[in-house]
Order: sequence, then C-alpha cells, then structure tokens
Amino acid sequence: FRRGAGYPRRGENGGIMEHVFIVNPVAGKADARNFLLPELERAKQALGAEATVECTTRPGEARDIARRWAQTGAPVRLYACGGDGTLNEVFAGALGFANAQVASVPCGSGNDFIRTFGQSARFLDIAAQMTGRAVPVDLIEANGGVCAAICSVGVDSEVAYGIPKFRRLPFCGGSMAYQLSIALRVLRPLAKHLRVTVDGRTFEGDYVIATVCNGKSYGGGYFAAPEASVTDGLLDVVLVKKLSRLRLAKVLGIYQRGGHLHGGQVREDLRDIMQFFRAREVSICPPGGMRPIVNIDGECAPAGGLRARVLPLAASFVLPAPLAPGGTEG
Repeated sequence: FRRGAGYPRRGENGGIMEHVFIVNPVAGKADARNFLLPELERAKQALGAEATVECTTRPGEARDIARRWAQTGAPVRLYACGGDGTLNEVFAGALGFANAQVASVPCGSGNDFIRTFGQSARFLDIAAQMTGRAVPVDLIEANGGVCAAICSVGVDSEVAYGIPKFRRLPFCGGSMAYQLSIALRVLRPLAKHLRVTVDGRTFEGDYVIATVCNGKSYGGGYFAAPEASVTDGLLDVVLVKKLSRLRLAKVLGIYQRGGHLHGGQVREDLRDIMQFFRAREVSICPPGGMRPIVNIDGECAPAGGLRARVLPLAASFVLPAPLAPGGTEG
C-alpha cells in the first residue's frame, strides 16, 4: 500500500479507479487503523488491488484530502474511515466532481448516514466496499456547507453540544456523558421561539426540536425521519412544539424508535405537538438575533439559524457489493 502517496497525476494508471482510504484516527473509541490496516491488507491480497491510506491530523483535513484527489480528474473512490463528521468532510471535498465516489467505513461513534441503508456491518467489509457500486444520492446544502444525514436546531443539538465537556471528566464515557448532558439541558426551558419557513410557508412558535433530514437517523440511532429517502430530491422536516418535561420523556422514546411517523403522517396522539413536511428548502431562524446551537451531521456550534436546501443526486455513494443491485462499478 502507498501510504501518503502525495498528489496523484491526472489520468494515473490509465484511468483505473484509485482507492483512497482517508482515516480519522481519533474517531470512535479506538484508532481506526488498528482495524482498518489488517482488513485492507486482506482485501488487497484477495482482490489483487492497490490502495492509498492517508490519515487526518486536524479538523477539515479529510475534506482537503478528498478535494485534492478529486481535482485530478482521474476516477477515484474516497473511503471516509471515521464517523459522520469524517464522512461529511469527504462528501464536501468530492462535491462537484463526477470522477469521485464516496464510501463510508464506519469507525466513529454515531455512523448514522449508513443506517439509511441498514446492515452497518456490511460497510466494515473492505473487500465488499472495494467491489461495491456507487449510486447517486442527495445531499443537503446547510449554512453554506454540506450535510449528508440530518441537521437540526433544538434540545437535540444542545445536548450534543454539551457532551464533550462531560467526556473530559474521569470515568465519564459516551453514554454517561450523553445522560449528563440531557440532565443538565432539561433543567433549563425546553423550547425556543423560532420562525420556520418550509418551501415558502412560514410557521412561528415555540419549538423543542426542528430537524431537516436527508437520511433517517442521527444522534447515534434516533430515527427522526424513518421514511426518508436519499434519492427522492426532498427533505423530511420534523417540528416538535413546546411540551411538558413529563411528556417529553415519552415523546423522545417514540421519536428515537421512529414511531412518530407512518405513511408520511404524524401518529394521531402526537399531532397536537408535532408537524411533518417534505420540502426542498427550509430555514429556521430565531427572531431577535439569537444564536442557537445548530447541528450538522453531529458537528454542533452556535449560528444565526439554519438554512438548508436539497442537492438532488449530488454525490455518488458506494454501497458494498451485497447491498447494491445497480449503479456504477468501481
């Protein structure tokens, strides 16, 4: 394997597909290279293939590596080896380059985008990935960047934003940090006053959660949009209005399982506090210049609001061989 092979030449290998594994070594609980390199070696021997491995050292570097390879114009399959944040960066780097395909090797803590396709274990089969097929998928343009799965404003994004400070505490792992962040957040008022515009229709009120979905899941398995499609050219929008803390606990359990929607409709007992739409453009803005926490593929930060629009079939995403009946072979 050629690790850190540098800038490939245009048309290198006579147009044969390059396989580039972009590894985030700090994603998830362990260095992804411990799993990836032995699996990659076995796939190489079985397939007689070559691959390049490049490791990131800073935020944003996966995007830069992906862009560098995509800009050559040569056919390239870019493997995002990390979590949803790494995959987001690789999609961003490849966006606009028809020669670039994106694959996900789920080594992070959430890995929500691939839940849309089920059977996440398939994506850890490196040989199946290298022999898989690329299919066109939608993305979201969100606040000038790219989102693959889900972006949101509300309690969910604020809980995610609070998790890192708890992870710094001794003996405070992922689930404990998540529970502590929830406990701290529910001590404050749950709802925020938001103005939400969905394909030109505006709603204003107090909302606990406002999600804009391309994929089905976020937050490590909360199925906010259980019926979402990444190929329909539409965004699934779920709004949860102000409600009591007691009811919130019940609603979140239903929301996590994806039980709040069926056949494109909100279940009857939730219709007083939940709205659902399919749309192409969405804006979520807090009146008065507030800066809520905005979540984009698990990356959370204060922002002036959220502006999102669908990018229909903007990317080529690789499905492992057993999951892909059609598409473009690599």
